Amino acid sequence: MRVKSHNWTNEELTLIHDTTFSVREVAEKLRMRIGTVGNKRKELGIKNDQSAVMSRPRPNRIKNETRCCVGKDCTNTFVVKPAMKKKYCSHSCQLRTENVAKKGIGSRTIRNPRIKEYTKYARKVHGLSHKVYEQNKEIINPTNHPRTLCGVDGGWQLDHIITIKECFERGVSAKDASAVSNLRMLPWRDNLMRQYVN
Repeated sequence: MRVKSHNWTNEELTLIHDTTFSVREVAEKLRMRIGTVGNKRKELGIKNDQSAVMSRPRPNRIKNETRCCVGKDCTNTFVVKPAMKKKYCSHSCQLRTENVAKKGIGSRTIRNPRIKEYTKYARKVHGLSHKVYEQNKEIINPTNHPRTLCGVDGGWQLDHIITIKECFERGVSAKDASAVSNLRMLPWRDNLMRQYVN
């Protein structure tokens, strides 16, 4: 069912023709829907004067601010929202100025200096062991046991015959600790209990 068209008064039409008001403002003044006012403006061929609408201050709008870069020998400025903590114009400017070893800055190749030597060694051995296992799977796991985590029924794990800790204490290289001759498959329970035997 089609709704009857609205009979526009001269005052309403005058307000609609005034492009210094936005469609929303006219709709609020006339107590109409925004779509009704917008459609009438479109029907009359009236375009909004965007410059007049945009020049009025908006109370809730967050304004950007211009900051100067604090980077070493940098004179650039940049625009940000006031809540942002940005102090540099670019990442490269930050790298030239700040301590590169600081967490979250710089190259990913920089490692945490607090990691213990044993932890570094163990990670390296585990990585090499995985590669050696993939290359020599038929020698290390000829019966093709499923490799799993602890707690999985029927699961097996890759075990180091001479433990990684022993190899580290003896000064054995990570490559020798992860050699085929030092790897074997064990059921996860047996592998788990090895740490309590010694």
